[in-house]
Amino acid sequence: MGPRQPERMRLLVVVDGTDASTRVLRYIGPFAIGCRGVEIQLAYLEARLPPALLESGGAELPEREQQIEADLRAEQQEWIKAADRAAGRILRTARTELERAGVDGSRIATCTSSPLDAVSAAENVLLLARDQECHTIVVGHRAHGWVSGVGGGHLAEQLVRKANGDTVWVVD
Repeated sequence: MGPRQPERMRLLVVVDGTDASTRVLRYIGPFAIGCRGVEIQLAYLEARLPPALLESGGAELPEREQQIEADLRAEQQEWIKAADRAAGRILRTARTELERAGVDGSRIATCTSSPLDAVSAAENVLLLARDQECHTIVVGHRAHGWVSGVGGGHLAEQLVRKANGDTVWVVD
């Protein structure tokens, strides 16, 4: 008798439109088809709001200050809308890839991080996993040089170090 399949398994699958992301989807598709209880939560990490859009330089006159703040909020909203459109395209493409592989669309959901979150990418993934009740995180890995290690390493490496009680699958 083979291993017992889980009754319900929620996977947080991090996608970003790269080749590593495509490899993850090609790995997860057949796995999900073979396991009835697998649900896939596709996750996209939005870029953080640029520093220039975080706060204005201000003004001495109160009415000018109000206009500067209103303009800043409008610029922030436009930037966020553009980021949301990009995230939507990547998530739709990922969903289509899984559906073409034969995964039932009802088993696929999507989520994104907020561009206003001031935490690391790994922390964002862990927050999304917790919020979506996923205890298995699937992320792609790209080959990289020693320089990337200076900034704390690749997302997959950071997740492996920080995932306390969660499972991290790294697809290379």
